[in-house]
Amino acid sequence: MRIKIALRSVGQLVIPGFLIASVVAQADTTRKLYAVHVNGKRGFINRSCRIVIPPKFDDVLHFQDGIAPVKVAGKWGYIDESGKFLIEPRFDDARNFLVGLGAVKVGDRWGYVNRKGEFQIPLQYDFARAFADSGDTPDEKFNTARVKLEGKWVLIDPAGKVYLRPDVEELGPLEEGLAAVKIRGLWGYIDRTGRMVIQPQFGVAKGFGSGLAVVERNGQWCFIDKKGSFPISCQFEGADEFTEDGLAPVKLGGKWGYIDRSGKVVIKPQFDGARPFENGLAEVQSGDAFGYIDKTGKYAWKPSK
Repeated sequence: MRIKIALRSVGQLVIPGFLIASVVAQADTTRKLYAVHVNGKRGFINRSCRIVIPPKFDDVLHFQDGIAPVKVAGKWGYIDESGKFLIEPRFDDARNFLVGLGAVKVGDRWGYVNRKGEFQIPLQYDFARAFADSGDTPDEKFNTARVKLEGKWVLIDPAGKVYLRPDVEELGPLEEGLAAVKIRGLWGYIDRTGRMVIQPQFGVAKGFGSGLAVVERNGQWCFIDKKGSFPISCQFEGADEFTEDGLAPVKLGGKWGYIDRSGKVVIKPQFDGARPFENGLAEVQSGDAFGYIDKTGKYAWKPSK
């Protein structure tokens, strides 16, 4: 999964504010800044763990397309990497930008704004998620967003046109050419045409990232490939995605650590929560504090709150 979908709860790590058409440019999704907690506020550090945007926000999401959603006094807006507001806080909720569009909520409706805060796709949806890289590879420049319209999930393109209208109970993001879907209480995967390619059989199914997806079956978590095979068997109490850094968070014995793509534990389970690595750092939780570790498991930013 190349796009973080502004989820504020991943596995059992709970972090406030922390998730088709051809387009002219592909977003750089490598995170250059990292959100931190300091004295109850949120700010951003760089890869060297130096504070570059002072902690002054009530909540934030990560940077993407050079923009991050931030919350101030109950409303969401968007800042650039210097910390300057591109869009002043005025939305009831917000998601990350991709292909020049960010999902925002006003009242009980969702739509999409451009970098100037102008609505490119009108407020009309029951619910909306950020756009995702939906092609088989990032170079394909193929993007969709999942929205709920009149109680039904659909995939739209950046022009707001319906690309796919699957008959499903729930719909995950279309990533790396596949989307998780829930049918009759179980999750499987469809391709971009809506064809079922991995039959519904899982209690939980997440998006694909680096060729693998996290699924839960019979209370245990594991990893599947695009053929539905299990390169890493069901053995974990929790798990999250692999990224290009080659490691994935897993839960064993009530604690979170990290495995490599062979399934070998490379950072022993010791954390109360853990997120995927991004550009060499991963956010981890210790009690009610949050820090960042490097790929050796050493703290680059000690837990703070």
